[in-house]
Amino acid sequence: MEIERNPTRNVRIGSVTIGAGHPIAVQSMTATHTQDVEATVQQVNALHEAGADVVRIAVDSRKDADALIAVRAQTAANLSV
Repeated sequence: MEIERNPTRNVRIGSVTIGAGHPIAVQSMTATHTQDVEATVQQVNALHEAGADVVRIAVDSRKDADALIAVRAQTAANLSV
C-alpha cells in the first residue's frame, strides 16, 4: 500500500532524518517531570528500546533545560524538545 505524502523538506533529529521522502519515524513523548532526571532517562531508554526513533521531552523552564543536559548525557536516543 502506497501512502500519498505532501512534499516536505529534510529535518534531522539526532541520527534520524524526517521529511522529503524519508521513511516515517516513530516518535513518543515522556510523561515524566523533566527535572526528575532518573525517571526521565528510564522512560527515554524504554521508549527507545521499544522502537521509538525520536523521543520528545517537555522543557518548560530553565531548570528543565538544565536537567535535559543530564538526560542527554545518559542516553543514546534521539531527543526532541
